[in-house]
Amino acid sequence: MRRASLLLLMFLTLLPGCDPAQQRSRPKALFIGLDGVQLERYLLLGDATHLRQRLYYGKAYAGGVNGRGSEQPTLSGPGWVTLLTGVWSNKHGVTSNDESLRVDRAFPSLFRRLRMAMPNAYLASVVNWSPLNTAFMLEDAHGADVRESGLSDEQVIERTLQILGNTPADFTFIQLDEPDQAGHDRGFGDRYQRALRKVDNQIGQLLDKVDERRRRYPQEDWLVMVSTDHGRDYWGKGHGGLSEQEKTIFIASNKPLNQEFTQPGIPAENPGPNHLYSLPAQTSVAPTLLRHMGLKLQPDWLLDGTPLLGNTGVRKARADESKGQLRWNSNASGHLSILKNGHVVAQVPAAGGQWRDPEGMKQQNDYVLVLDGTPAAVRNRPEPKAVVIEESGY
Repeated sequence: MRRASLLLLMFLTLLPGCDPAQQRSRPKALFIGLDGVQLERYLLLGDATHLRQRLYYGKAYAGGVNGRGSEQPTLSGPGWVTLLTGVWSNKHGVTSNDESLRVDRAFPSLFRRLRMAMPNAYLASVVNWSPLNTAFMLEDAHGADVRESGLSDEQVIERTLQILGNTPADFTFIQLDEPDQAGHDRGFGDRYQRALRKVDNQIGQLLDKVDERRRRYPQEDWLVMVSTDHGRDYWGKGHGGLSEQEKTIFIASNKPLNQEFTQPGIPAENPGPNHLYSLPAQTSVAPTLLRHMGLKLQPDWLLDGTPLLGNTGVRKARADESKGQLRWNSNASGHLSILKNGHVVAQVPAAGGQWRDPEGMKQQNDYVLVLDGTPAAVRNRPEPKAVVIEESGY
């Protein structure tokens, strides 16, 4: 009887779709990057868009917190690298569009983290704006199975559809550039709206392909995320500054997201213009993708962003250097651990919302707050060194 059962099991494993290993859920992710898209202008296209009809979407912010250690310009280099690493430029090191800059190896992008954790994963980066692959992530994404640069948006879509249709496609990042080009050329207006309509249709093509793939391989668990590197100035032509409009971006997903996305949490002492800093941060995209792909977020990664799937841990972790305090938002009943430069220095009630470093914050420190197994990191801005002016004697 036992032998007959074993033979039946062996027979079943030979049937298409009956391999037990194939039945386990397989995480897959597609990250669609749209360059320079202002959400308010996107929404002017009306209700019949793929964004409105097929995705969960909401505002977020880029550029860090003005006046704090996370502040960074709303330029494409810093923005894209923040999206792909989950940390601000005071960690990843890409502070401008200077093509000599590289991602700091201490803060790897999604490509290197996934390659280290999943040596056989099929990784792809297909972009219009070449410096993403040929400069900032030149070494970091070296191990990607596909890394193509300088393509037109149409070619990016064509290549991505091939990847989604003919490869394992474990993680795919693409970048579309036409909205940004239209903005720089003419600002807000008809051409910009046409570029937005075009990318929305392209998003529809990609979502259709993902749906087709899910029908073919029901065991695959697909996360599709869409975001942008920066907003635009009042006229729609420029960006790089720290205005509210330039810092306002969006995040969208094919999956419902957690309360960091759906229930804004206001940092009481510094809410930002129109409560901008109550929104999810640009740094939330990478930890969300990593968690979906099955990686456990580690405290020593020093990720600044709150994941938008699963437990949030504490929310809005931040440093108030003037008072030497860490602050955060949480209504959890338990305790959290605070690490400073890799060492546990305190365990405090999560609902307390603040902790004062007895040594102050005169020096740069990396703090991590761990609650329910989810870490949230913040690097404080050290006090500027005093400049000593010696008298010449004359």
